[in-house]
Amino acid sequence: MANPEEFVPEFIGQREGEKIELVLFHHWYFVALPIIQAITIILLSLIIPISLHWMKWIFSYGLTTLLYYTWLVFWIGFMLYRYINWYRDRFIITSERIIDVDQRGLFSRKVSELELDKVQNITHAVTGIAATMFNFGTIVVQSAGAGEIALKQVGDPAGL
Repeated sequence: MANPEEFVPEFIGQREGEKIELVLFHHWYFVALPIIQAITIILLSLIIPISLHWMKWIFSYGLTTLLYYTWLVFWIGFMLYRYINWYRDRFIITSERIIDVDQRGLFSRKVSELELDKVQNITHAVTGIAATMFNFGTIVVQSAGAGEIALKQVGDPAGL
């Protein structure tokens, strides 16, 4: 049985005594848009051949059947890829630092961090019609000597 006082990190690289204050994802708009696009293409790929009576022709030949299924699987894979990329790309604000986990594909990730005691300036910006309508924007955290971290496409940047 594990020692109840033993430190168990909630994320890789968490320091002992460090507490998670907030976990931010990109705004839902940035995952919904490509998923809606893919669902629309999949539905059109089903509706158009059915309404034009092309399904018999598509499934009469092995090559056209393969191409049709490949097209559908591609768009389903596209939706999964975009969702996984959105879900794994996050900003973690702890009691000691800000961590930017930038997921750059299924097998590539860049992690940047900034100590809270080195923060000098925080600015936020909401630019564009969609950003204003759906209330998302960018928060830029600047520090002494360590550069800056941009928390892009986060919801309610002024309220954070």
